[in-house]
Amino acid sequence: MRARKKSWAEPYLEAHGELVIGEIDPSSDFFLSSPKYLEIGIGKGDFILQMASAHPGCYLGLERDSNVLAVAAKKVVEASFENRIHLMLVDFDDAYESLSQLRFDVIFLNFSDPWPKKRHWKRRLTERKRLANIVSLLEDDGEIRVKTDNQSLYQFTLEEAEADGLDIVVSEENYEFDSAHDAMSEYESRFRGLGNPIYRIILKKKVK
Repeated sequence: MRARKKSWAEPYLEAHGELVIGEIDPSSDFFLSSPKYLEIGIGKGDFILQMASAHPGCYLGLERDSNVLAVAAKKVVEASFENRIHLMLVDFDDAYESLSQLRFDVIFLNFSDPWPKKRHWKRRLTERKRLANIVSLLEDDGEIRVKTDNQSLYQFTLEEAEADGLDIVVSEENYEFDSAHDAMSEYESRFRGLGNPIYRIILKKKVK
């Protein structure tokens, strides 16, 4: 579901070019810092802000909806976290070539669109070809951390990860929140409040 259109969203994003970047410069001070984290689909930004606050590093967040990204950007500006977080208004597929210049320690997929209809499964972020592209952005010992409330997407992701030859380090059907190493997005908070189980997967490249 698309967010309601906000008349201030696009002007706000354009006014904060120091935060909302249009392209990646791997030689910039920001991207030379480490560790590096990527969140694909940041929603309203709660997760990335909490992580950047608790675990210093370089955080890049992608979001394809300008109305949602503007809400996240406003939170980042108000928290004065522009030196830790950069945002891009872009779909992952369109950003992939540019992202391929970087290597990330952890890539987060939090409550991604499950595209529940069978004819739409190829649009899922964890579809095997797209998942392989995501894996290619990892450091050798990097991780992909997936959380969802959708059981079908959880099972699909496990199958696609196995097809891609990935190590499934963790697969949990009722993930108990780990506050020391994790953060909670607005979606996770809402779903937990409804009593929905949270599914979690951690993937790594197989060690050869």
